[in-house]
Amino acid sequence: MASLRLSCRASGAVAVMHQAIVRTKDARKPGRLGVQMRRHADLTATDHKRWADLSTAAGAANIFAQHWFMDVALRHAASARDIRLAIVSGDDGAWHGVLPLARESRFGRWPAANWQTWSATNQFLGFPLVRPDAASHFWSALFCHLDSRLGGEMLIHCRKFARDDPVCAALIAHCKTSGRGFRMFGRFDRPAHISGSDAAPDGKKLARLRGLRRRLERDHGPVSVEMLDIGADPAGWIDGFLALEKLGWKGREGSALACAPETEGLFREVITKGQHQGQARLAALMVGGRAVAMSSWFVSGNHGVGFKMAFDEEFRSYAPGLLLMREVAESVGQNPAMHFDTCAPTAGGCGQPLWNGSRTIFDCAVAIGPPRRRLFFDGLMRARAAYAAIRSGMRRVATSA
Repeated sequence: MASLRLSCRASGAVAVMHQAIVRTKDARKPGRLGVQMRRHADLTATDHKRWADLSTAAGAANIFAQHWFMDVALRHAASARDIRLAIVSGDDGAWHGVLPLARESRFGRWPAANWQTWSATNQFLGFPLVRPDAASHFWSALFCHLDSRLGGEMLIHCRKFARDDPVCAALIAHCKTSGRGFRMFGRFDRPAHISGSDAAPDGKKLARLRGLRRRLERDHGPVSVEMLDIGADPAGWIDGFLALEKLGWKGREGSALACAPETEGLFREVITKGQHQGQARLAALMVGGRAVAMSSWFVSGNHGVGFKMAFDEEFRSYAPGLLLMREVAESVGQNPAMHFDTCAPTAGGCGQPLWNGSRTIFDCAVAIGPPRRRLFFDGLMRARAAYAAIRSGMRRVATSA
């Protein structure tokens, strides 16, 4: 058997990992698990009940994959007819895992049929909903099913996976032990609250924000943070948030949630559902009775994820978004066991110094299909890496000229 080779390359600030093909049989094929590819519109009431049961059994690692969020997201997706739910279930019909997939004819600039994990607009994690005790078997069953399909797909393109999540770790481990071609790329870190971390927020940043808050109060009146009660009707808060976001640069560029019926409808319904589930947290930074920043996030057990934030650009010099994020960070930090992903980019003044850690998010490609197609995958990954290296070299030459 050929040896397993792992190599890392860097292109700019982005590191990638490539696992070469190893010709070996997948000896981990589970028994008594089946895979179905279903349209959301074709799901029965029983299917929705099993999906909801899976959400309870799978825990809170990916709140965006839970039934209450994903059901709304798929109903508001313009491309819903093209999306398939890859459902792994047992003999009793119980769901062990589910992952939305969309078929694509190209992988970036390359003509290669593939499956891509599907995420809704403003969904910041894309890994599947899987029972904790079934992660390895989930990937084994899913890949076995995709290998046998006749559509000619060469790979599955996984997006917005988290390096610290057990289901994502099981994917990497499965590819390593089975010799399945694997490529990691597009890796980046984003601010997070990590339970058990000894790190502390940046004291200087906190002192600066305290000064900004005092100046804001001096110039414009009393400053406070209002949290909507859990379970309360969120309609007024939703209207206020959509109006505030549309008044800013997103509204001018046409990318605000309220600029499109699909994104507005998704936001309204997931916030309402989240409130009904007791998992939505809705806050506003008030100045003299006026909301100058608003933020939403979701909490399930000891896991939380950031969702959407907006602020009034008239108050930009006071950093109202950061002032509100500081309050969110302090609220999250009150639970020592909380693992909170801000879902915010590290760059762009998103408040990294307010948090005690970061979380690594990555995309990857995994080979599927018969052995010959998997060899094509290996060649495609090498060609892609070579092309990226050539372009990087050309940019360096152009910069130094």
